[in-house]
Formats: sequence, structure tokens, C-alpha cells
Amino acid sequence: MRFYFSFTLTIVLAMAGLACSNDPGTTRQQAAKTTEQLKQESREAAGNVKKGAAVAQTQITAAAQGVKEGLNDKNSSLVDLNSANKARLMGLPGIDEARANAIIADRPYQQPRDVVRKGAITANEYAKISDHVTVGSK
Repeated sequence: MRFYFSFTLTIVLAMAGLACSNDPGTTRQQAAKTTEQLKQESREAAGNVKKGAAVAQTQITAAAQGVKEGLNDKNSSLVDLNSANKARLMGLPGIDEARANAIIADRPYQQPRDVVRKGAITANEYAKISDHVTVGSK
């Protein structure tokens, strides 16, 4: 916005200066000076745009890296067999309401595989969820 105001003001002043001069040499010099000033302001504006783009690119790259790290953080997506609610347990592959209730009833677990040892789910069912579960203290 500031650039456009400055640009418009420069043009208006240049036109006023050109109109007031009867000497072609003076008019030519004023036009050359105004053109050079416009070129400098244009370069400055382009530099500001490039700086803004570089900052934006840095921020986008940082955000993308954060998303990637979040997606790769396996521990943050693991379901804790000792504290997960029924809905969260039912989100595990092959776990229905009855199995979720059995998992909750047999808590606490010392190791994830204890869910099979205590009879809450079968070994085949555990194989489907083993990469998605953990146990915390209860």
C-alpha cells in the first residue's frame, strides 16, 4: 500500500514538474530523474516481496516438518490399554464393544500381551492391534 502511494505521488509530482517547465532539457532531466526514482522504489518493493516470500517459505517448511514429525511419532498414536475409554478401544482393528468391555474389565496390564493372557482377546485379535497399543500405569 505504501509503495502504491509513493508511486502515485511520484508520478503526480513528475507530471506537475514537467508541465511547469518550458525547457525541453529540464523536462528530459526531470523525466530521467523520476524514472530512476521509480526504478529504485520498484527494486525496493521487489526486495520486500522477496523477503516476505522467504519468511513465508521458512514458516511453511517448519510447519510441514512439524506435521511430518507428528505423523511419525508412533508413541503419540498408541492406545493405552490401561486408560483408554471404550470408544478408543473400539477404534482398534477388530475390537468390537464386547472385546472393549473385556479389555476394560481385565485391567490393569503390565505388558500389552497380558490382554491375551488374561483372556480379554485372542492371540489373533492381539496380532491385529499389537502395533497400536501400549500400557501405562493404572
